[in-house]
Amino acid sequence: MASDLIPPPSPAGKPPSPDGVGIPNLIELPPETPLAATDSGPAGPPPGPSEFRNRFGFLLGALAGVFIAAALVAVIVISSNSGDAAADEGLAANWSRWQPQDNSIEKGAKEIAAHVGPEYKHPDGKQLVDVSGGELPPDYKLIVRPTTGPLATIDGTRVIYQLDGLGTGGSIKGGTPSATRLKVVQREALELALYTFRYLPDAESVMVLLPPPPKTAEAQAAAAAAATTGQTSPTDTAIPAIFYRPGDLRQQLQVPLGNTLGPKAPSTDAFSGREADTVATLTLSNTFNMTSQGSTILLDRP
Repeated sequence: MASDLIPPPSPAGKPPSPDGVGIPNLIELPPETPLAATDSGPAGPPPGPSEFRNRFGFLLGALAGVFIAAALVAVIVISSNSGDAAADEGLAANWSRWQPQDNSIEKGAKEIAAHVGPEYKHPDGKQLVDVSGGELPPDYKLIVRPTTGPLATIDGTRVIYQLDGLGTGGSIKGGTPSATRLKVVQREALELALYTFRYLPDAESVMVLLPPPPKTAEAQAAAAAAATTGQTSPTDTAIPAIFYRPGDLRQQLQVPLGNTLGPKAPSTDAFSGREADTVATLTLSNTFNMTSQGSTILLDRP
């Protein structure tokens, strides 16, 4: 039929020209290639560790080790700060179970006296002597006269302890005088000096005045007569004293106190053995007789 020969209208709504002019040339383009598939090629295995990984790990480990070591050193320094000075001087760090809270001469000597005094008792349990301690005033002159050689004037910070037996003239009240009791008193003097040199760093010498022996009837009568006349002469009877300088007990300060003295004061009835021998060795060569006149104190060899 003739209508089958008529072409369809153009997309623009205009009839097509007989010669084909005005008919758009539609060209089918090939599909676009996905970007992921153009240049990447086949997928490979995941990248491996960097060749510098081991080096960085070593450096980080070394830095961590240095930090930990520094932290440990800081902890040790802080925890042992109180014993640094003693360690530098070669003294034992854990020298004793007890120590004074104050290391000044004024307060520390009193603490030491209050700690040591009650440890020493009569067999009936009463305290043997009363102990007082402090610094010898600077205006007092202390002179030591050795067996041979010139006199020595002791300057510096001088600590003095007095053992008062509460009897006549400071002698021990109660009990019976004996060589064993004297050795116990000497042990007490040694303990006072050891604590002082270990915990009072300003102490340059220690003098311990021991209780004098009880006066005889004649001596008591003479003292009473002198008192009635108002005489102020030198001490009638020399007072036994033990005198130390730090070097005298250096070896005992470098080891714990328990290596020198036992944990408990001995009885005045029985004191013998190794500890008694140690006390004798450390006190006899430092024993003097003390006399005084005015502000001058003289320590003489017995």
